[in-house]
Amino acid sequence: MPVRLALLASLVFLAPAVGRAGDIDPYLPADTDSYLSVNLKQILSSKAGKKLGDDALKSAIAALDEPNAILKEVGADPLKDLEQIQVSSPKSAEADRGLMIFTGTFDADALKKKADDDKDAAEPKVKAHKAPLGNKEFHAVYELNVAGLDGPRFVAVADNKTLLASGGKDYVIDALKQARSKKKPALKDKQVQAVLEKLDSKLGIAVVTRGGALPKSDLLDLVPKNIRDALDSVEVIGGGAAFSNEIRFDLVGTCKTAEDAATLRDLSSKGIALIQVGVKFLGNDNKYLGLLSEVLDTAKVGGKDKLVTLTAKLSADVLDDFGK
Repeated sequence: MPVRLALLASLVFLAPAVGRAGDIDPYLPADTDSYLSVNLKQILSSKAGKKLGDDALKSAIAALDEPNAILKEVGADPLKDLEQIQVSSPKSAEADRGLMIFTGTFDADALKKKADDDKDAAEPKVKAHKAPLGNKEFHAVYELNVAGLDGPRFVAVADNKTLLASGGKDYVIDALKQARSKKKPALKDKQVQAVLEKLDSKLGIAVVTRGGALPKSDLLDLVPKNIRDALDSVEVIGGGAAFSNEIRFDLVGTCKTAEDAATLRDLSSKGIALIQVGVKFLGNDNKYLGLLSEVLDTAKVGGKDKLVTLTAKLSADVLDDFGK
């Protein structure tokens, strides 16, 4: 699903939330291989988010062609009606795979009216389908033909707070069925599920993706072999940031073995300590180095078995000083 994941993922290091780890979204597809969530409401309403300024975030949201095109077609304003967007992608790169889950305020009646008005058109922009959910029950799924997108997008207003969208109608129908079953989603990739469940469920921004071998590079050849081996052992990595009166950063990774994880935890702790020494040696006159020093001073490495965790934070006071 071509949804500028890289752009949104870059926002992770602008800003996690006060919440708990545990449940994942009931609409999440079973073939989820990578995941992104941005909670606009939390970021824009938080003290820390306001100190960073919301212009950059608004510009980033405005640049998201596919979500904006879909929201416009259903009569929703991303900056007024949207609270959160979640993007689930499978391993396949095909345009009709994956699911977007929008949380906010959506008008199912307005979408139905558009489909009714368009039904006699030669090339309707909105077409209604009756999707079977089992037990002789159906749910309206709308096919949107939006200019600029590579094929139709299928959407359903699951309730007044949830809009589902995908290039594949089957993804939308399966998500509706999954939520109705009231069963905990069971992902095919148990490592991805483990990382998702370990992350705070109310992160302002969250990203989960598969790891993999480091690319070949002359510069990476200079990195000690034990560090390269430890990074190569990371199979799934997730991270995020929460906005409140401060910004808290979280990172969670799963390694191939418990020994690999223990090695990575040890190397991470030593690496942070080494960088702290280097930053202090360079001095605190540079405000960017000062900001990095503040983050490193709060960094904590943890985890057990195959898990590696890292947390750090920035207080609102530090952000105030940085802004000045």
